[in-house]
Amino acid sequence: MKQFHSLEVVAKHQETRDSVRIALAVPEDLRQEFEFQAGQHLPLQTERNGKRLRRTYSICSEQGQWPLEIGIRVQPGGQFSEYASNELSVGDRLDVMPPNGQFHVNLDKRNSKFYLGFAGGSGITPILSIAKSVLANEPDSRFALFFGNRKQSTTMFIEDLYALKNRYPDRLQLHFVFSREEQEFGIAAGRIDADKVAELHAHFCSGDSADEAFVCGPDSMIATVTEALIALGMAPEAVHAERFGAPRAGARVVPTDAEVSTDLVRVTVIMDGHKKSFDMLHDGANIVDAAAENGVELPYSCKGGVCATCRTHVRDGEVRMETNYGLEPWEVEKGFILACQSRPVSDEVLLDYDKS
Repeated sequence: MKQFHSLEVVAKHQETRDSVRIALAVPEDLRQEFEFQAGQHLPLQTERNGKRLRRTYSICSEQGQWPLEIGIRVQPGGQFSEYASNELSVGDRLDVMPPNGQFHVNLDKRNSKFYLGFAGGSGITPILSIAKSVLANEPDSRFALFFGNRKQSTTMFIEDLYALKNRYPDRLQLHFVFSREEQEFGIAAGRIDADKVAELHAHFCSGDSADEAFVCGPDSMIATVTEALIALGMAPEAVHAERFGAPRAGARVVPTDAEVSTDLVRVTVIMDGHKKSFDMLHDGANIVDAAAENGVELPYSCKGGVCATCRTHVRDGEVRMETNYGLEPWEVEKGFILACQSRPVSDEVLLDYDKS
């Protein structure tokens, strides 16, 4: 199982009024463990007022480059993001888990592909990493990036994007769309919805067949853009999506006392070749929380079914997964689950955290 390591903050840059870029040094002896694929993210942990905070932030660095850089959008009232923006300084240390996530590009220098990227707000962070890495490592591939924001002043990584365009003028298309700023051309104004995707595709990708698309942003944008690209002819498996936050959901229905089952389930987990077991209620907490109540710490970060830090494989038994925004359909078919969103159905469950 991946463990947290203490990494030093070696640089901090204010991207916009409400976002920062943080650079983390990775010692030579940890670099193999921290090798990442463009598009992946880092689970971070810190202690604040006696409370442990965990959050997950996407890497914006080019694959294979050090230090590791992440982008953080500051959320009003967000304990971790406000700490990172206002208090975290160069020289401080953060607990960081090695990279994770299935939203990534598989680089191959022999590729000659045409990639599309659609980003909304801070969703640019992993797509910046993907675009940088594709252009640097696949000399015959091209990339078209469509980036939606409210205003230019709130646009993260804008200098990086212009520098990337200058470096690869013939292989990178870069198009901004602003929803709250008047634009000279109508195509650059509005939100990235289904009609805008069709309009952008017709103007800038006409006659060109995209091989893969990467989409990252709010939940509503993810669904709209994905459906629009499929309607334009892309295969569903060629459209990869990542949310930067879980959509708001209704409260979970808590059974009444008469409905609560007192039957215990035996859960056994395999981590780093060792087995640990604990008992939990059928109708109780999710597996991650139940394990913690029994003194067993399982990996997690967002607890929203998005980041997939809690991903594990059901070797034996059956579980019910309530929410899934972090696993691909093939992973679910193979028996992988998000433990933070899962509860046992069978009387015994065996989970294998060592299976990749």
